[in-house]
This record gives sequence, structure tokens and C-alpha cells, in this order.
Amino acid sequence: MMEIFRILDEMEILLKGTRKIPFTGGKSLVETNRFLDRVDRIRAILPEELQAAKLLLAERERIVNEACTEAEGYVEQSKHEAARMIEDNAITRNAMNLAEDIVAKGEDMAEQIRRDAEEYADGVLSHIEFVLRKGLDTVIEGREQIRQELSEDKD
Repeated sequence: MMEIFRILDEMEILLKGTRKIPFTGGKSLVETNRFLDRVDRIRAILPEELQAAKLLLAERERIVNEACTEAEGYVEQSKHEAARMIEDNAITRNAMNLAEDIVAKGEDMAEQIRRDAEEYADGVLSHIEFVLRKGLDTVIEGREQIRQELSEDKD
């Protein structure tokens, strides 16, 4: 991720460091090969960033599944505990209350883990989306400047 920011900074420095063409309203000459080299490097890095996002989603899914499995374990544990305590009404009532508490805690815990995992994945994907949009905006702006310069050169 940091590599993309570094390349974008290089592109910005490249654009800011260009010579202005007199009487063109602030238009500049850009070394096309150097600029396009940075665009190619960004394109090469993006698949790595997307793979990282996929890994984060897989990790989120693993955490959610683990939480569900743990919750199911709590449910099973409470069922066995309740069955063992059926002999006496007072013990049975206590066991049922305990089982309900365990199930509720397990469900709450699983839901919280699921929410945390989804928020984390959403944050990472949001950040990647921001970086990609910023990079794309920079590329579009650079291409537009090149097109304008080419059309002015034709005139």
C-alpha cells in the first residue's frame, strides 16, 4: 500500500517539477515515458493489494466460522449440562438458567466477533478503494493533460 503512495508522490513531484510553457495558461511539458513508467508500476502493484484484500476477507470468514463453532460448542455444553441436572427440580431450574445464559453469551460473543471482523474488513476495503480511486484520478488527470498538450501541439 505504501509503495502506491510513494509512486503517486513521485508522479506528483514529476508533474509539479515540469517546465511551464509560456503563454499557455500554466500548462507544462511532462516527460511522458517517466510518467507512464509510474503508471505501469502502479498497475503492477495493484494485484498484490487486491490479493491482500482477499486474504483479509478469508481471515474474516475464518473468524466468523470459528465464532459460530465456539457458540455451537457452548450450546452443546449447556445441553449436556442441563441433561445431567434433570434429577432435581431446583437443580433443573438452575441448569436451565445457566444453559440459557451460556447460549446467550455464546451468541452475543459470536455476533460481536462477526461484527468486529466485518468492520475490520470494511475498513481495509474502504482504504484500498480510496487508494485506488486516488491513483485512478491521478492517472486520468495526467492523461487529460497529455491529451491537451497533444491537441495544442497540433494547433
